Amino acid sequence: MSSRPVHTRFDGLELSIDGPVASLLRVAAVVGNTLREAGRTRIFYGLFVAALALLVFSVVLSDLALVDQKARLVQDFGLFVIPLIGVITAVILGVVLLQKEIEKKTLYAILPKPIRRSEFLIGKYVGLAILLAAEVVALSLCWFLVLWLRGGEISWPIASALLLAYVEILLVTAIATFFSALSAPVLSGVLTIGLFLVGRVAYVLNDLLSASKGVFAEVPAMRALGKVLVTVVPDLSTFNVADELLLGWPVPADYVFAAIGYGLTYALVFLVLGLIVFERRDLT
Repeated sequence: MSSRPVHTRFDGLELSIDGPVASLLRVAAVVGNTLREAGRTRIFYGLFVAALALLVFSVVLSDLALVDQKARLVQDFGLFVIPLIGVITAVILGVVLLQKEIEKKTLYAILPKPIRRSEFLIGKYVGLAILLAAEVVALSLCWFLVLWLRGGEISWPIASALLLAYVEILLVTAIATFFSALSAPVLSGVLTIGLFLVGRVAYVLNDLLSASKGVFAEVPAMRALGKVLVTVVPDLSTFNVADELLLGWPVPADYVFAAIGYGLTYALVFLVLGLIVFERRDLT
């Protein structure tokens, strides 16, 4: 982290803050700026309103189900909509906001003193993480209300499913941050979505690689590609426990903690890679 001081004024007195505290203040400034910029983004509010509309629609949809299936339908619908909207928001804002800041040269004007690129990128990621957490919490509260109206219960498995969904969103945000630090917005979005889709079907690739027949068994090049994908790309199905909830299976706490550690480790890897490429990127 940077050791350059941050100068502030208070009642006519100038204070100089140096060392790690100065770096934290610069990161905090970027976090605040990210939240403000996202607050002016119509896309974010559009997605949020769309998610609320879908949750309300689940009430209407549940009227078509049997009486004892109304709560289950609302539960499944919420577990599908909330993670999906979170991922879409992470991809769009993770790609658009960073590029917008680069184009506006906000990187060099947020604080009186220039900040390091690493501080800027970390602040951007943390700001998005806070924003997405607020989105997930707000949508979850609305969903809980709908679920309660349909006679459902809020249990540990449901809470753990939302927690794992948020970890997946954090990981996708880190992936979007990495690609946006590397290339242009459109390509960054395409690569992020592509990696997300591959991650969601990683378990299928594993099954195909272990099969004795098929393209992965008969074509060496495809088999090599498949092995690279399952090794490099995180298995995002780890964070999806909707099927377990549907079948009434328990979600052990040790599995939840292991999945959280798995997701945060991958998120850290992509964030570090993003820091490396962003430091070397020509922004002129």
